[in-house]
Amino acid sequence: MNELEKNFCNLLKANVKLIQIVSYETLRFHGMLIHVSEETERELYVWNRVEGIKKWAGNGFDEEDSSAETPDSALDFYNEHDNMILLLEDFYPDLKDNAPRMIRTFRNIAMQDSNNKTLVFSQPFLQLPKELEKDVHIFELPYPDFKDLKAIYIKVCEKYNISQSYPDHELIEAALGLTIMEAEKAFSLAYVENGQLTGAEVPLVIREKENVIKKSGFLEYYHPKETMSDVGGLENLKEWLQKRGRGFDKCAKDFGLTYPKGILLLGIPGTGKSLTAKAVGNLWHFPLLRLDMGKIFGGLVGESESNIREALKIAEAIAPSILWIDEIEKGMSGISSSGYTDGGTTARVLGTFLTWMQEKTKPVFVVATANDISQLPPELLRKGRVDEIFFVDLPTENERKEILKIHLQRKGRKPEDFDIEKLAKESKGFSGAELEEVVKEALFQAYDEAKEIANEHLSAAIKKTYPLSRTMHETITQMRKWAGSRAVNASNVEPEPLDDKGKDVPKLKQEKYNNPFA
Repeated sequence: MNELEKNFCNLLKANVKLIQIVSYETLRFHGMLIHVSEETERELYVWNRVEGIKKWAGNGFDEEDSSAETPDSALDFYNEHDNMILLLEDFYPDLKDNAPRMIRTFRNIAMQDSNNKTLVFSQPFLQLPKELEKDVHIFELPYPDFKDLKAIYIKVCEKYNISQSYPDHELIEAALGLTIMEAEKAFSLAYVENGQLTGAEVPLVIREKENVIKKSGFLEYYHPKETMSDVGGLENLKEWLQKRGRGFDKCAKDFGLTYPKGILLLGIPGTGKSLTAKAVGNLWHFPLLRLDMGKIFGGLVGESESNIREALKIAEAIAPSILWIDEIEKGMSGISSSGYTDGGTTARVLGTFLTWMQEKTKPVFVVATANDISQLPPELLRKGRVDEIFFVDLPTENERKEILKIHLQRKGRKPEDFDIEKLAKESKGFSGAELEEVVKEALFQAYDEAKEIANEHLSAAIKKTYPLSRTMHETITQMRKWAGSRAVNASNVEPEPLDDKGKDVPKLKQEKYNNPFA
């Protein structure tokens, strides 16, 4: 028996009467219950409203009572028999809408003295009436591990008469994060498409995994093309990431290191926070999952909490991995009033996430970015939740030179053909995103004039641009003060003083309201 089956067996031996299995994998928990019933010498019965009641007969399920199609008949069957496990499949609709009689029946079962029978009900998501929360034990099936997926790989190989003397570990690892049925489909599709199951089929399995992850609605499997050479400046951050990446080495644990937890990148919009998150995936060669916090929140009671748990389970299943949460403050912006506006949903989602960050043992590295420091819950800023908090400031003159060179090279131009030093001085206070737009604007202007892009085009684009460092002068000044004692500067040089011209810029009413430091 594996660890999962042992844990379930212990529940039966401890005389737990009601167990809810949360999983989409019907065949997998059927297999688990078969092993458990044999170990505990109990009969295994399965009920659903289409087939009635079936009994496990050693080599398959035999029809026991096909007329027992109603929930009441299934519970009558349970009360009339002993020494058994009865699995109720997709029973949750009968516990919804304040079904008082059904709920009372379940509570009576929980108080029975019999110690040789257990009622198990399965469903794909966690949902219980409040009245049963104390009586039902929740048993969530984790995603299949390497051993489980290897068995599926061998099964598919046997199905297509493929020699599997040396199972391809890389291909099996690529399927981590899929359910048993999804993995079987992915391996089968890969074979049908390429006629083999080797490391060459890894992209096909990953493609299938992307489709599955997209269905969740709140996770995206991201293929980063960006590298650290695309990030201008931020040398402190780059050096830190280079060192921490070694914490995932096999010998790091023996040395006494624990897996790095993650980082929080705070700072001014357009300074390379998201770009850095993408580049980490390439630097460490880990799968990069982007979590959309806005889509985590659902309309049904308990749905949001279930969504965040499911997202974290997927991230752990494909570990080592990177979980990227862009603009995390937007998803957590209602935390201070959560108890009044959303029944505490935001607070519970944050609590689930923070507890996971604190307790996780799987190698999942979190990269969270934020523009608005004032919207971040203080619990997230506490040391220990993440390994480090970095403040990403506006690029200095030397960093602007580097960024301009990167964007010119991306457009097929040679940086040495331009007066980069002069352009860097002219663009004081510009963010990396604004410098990128300067290059784009200059290219459009040159193309319109039927000329090759030159210094004058770039200088003209700089003069046309009114950077955020002027419109957000006070905000950036206060952010720098805040970060001075609470965060590490992502750059290895002191920031440049802001242009005083920004102080006297007229502000719209909404800009004043949106400025937390005004």
